Formats: sequence, C-alpha cells, structure tokens
Amino acid sequence: MGSLYKIMNEKKIIQIASNTSFYGLKNCNNFEIKAKNKICGDEIKIEVDKDFKNIRFETNSCIYTQASAAILANNFSKIYNYGLIKMLTYIKKKLNGENVDFSLKIRDLNFLIDKENKNRKECITLPYDAILKIIND
Repeated sequence: MGSLYKIMNEKKIIQIASNTSFYGLKNCNNFEIKAKNKICGDEIKIEVDKDFKNIRFETNSCIYTQASAAILANNFSKIYNYGLIKMLTYIKKKLNGENVDFSLKIRDLNFLIDKENKNRKECITLPYDAILKIIND
C-alpha cells in the first residue's frame, strides 16, 4: 500500500501544480522577489501588485514548490488577509504531524502539507518565505 499511496500522492501534487493561472511574470507589478531553497537549489520568482491582492510566479523547482506556489497564488487574497506568518506557522506544524486547527478552507492545501511530505518542507514553504521577504524588506 505504501508505494500505491506514493504514486497517487505524486499524481495529485502534479495535478495541483499544473494550475498555471498565475504562472509567468508580467514585469508590471510593483514588488518582485527571487528566493532559493538552500537545501536543494529550487528557485522561485514572485511578483506582487502594489495592493498585495495578486501575485504571479515562475519557478525552476520541484513539483512540491510549484504546487505550493499555485495554491498560494490561487488563494493569495484570502491567505494575505489571514496572515502570512500565521499561515506559514500552520503549514510547518501540519508538516511536522501536529494536529492544528485551521479556519480557512483552501482546496488542496491540506493534501500538500500532509506529514507524509515532511521531507519536502523547505520546498513547500519556499513561496511563503519569498512573500515574507517582500513584506519585511
């Protein structure tokens, strides 16, 4: 059952990452950041509009970073209003297997941050770390 679960898990993550509605930079947004995962070398570039309502991204990364960025972009306004630091804390706790409550309903997020993907934590959190760099700089 372990390898069947892994295959089904990978297919679902590929499906999440294939949502390219916000993929591709337009070079017309006010804030831009490039971040790199120091562990594996994944890279992400993110553009955010001046009102922090929309983002666009490009990655040179694994499927986990792409899926995480797609979820973030598709739900950015909701996540931004909830609080990026709170969201990142929730993601890390959930990946570590902690039982935490989460009030936002975000399609595919709980699947991606299942404790089975704990070893991909830095990949999954990279888009959130990048957005926080924009806000903190």
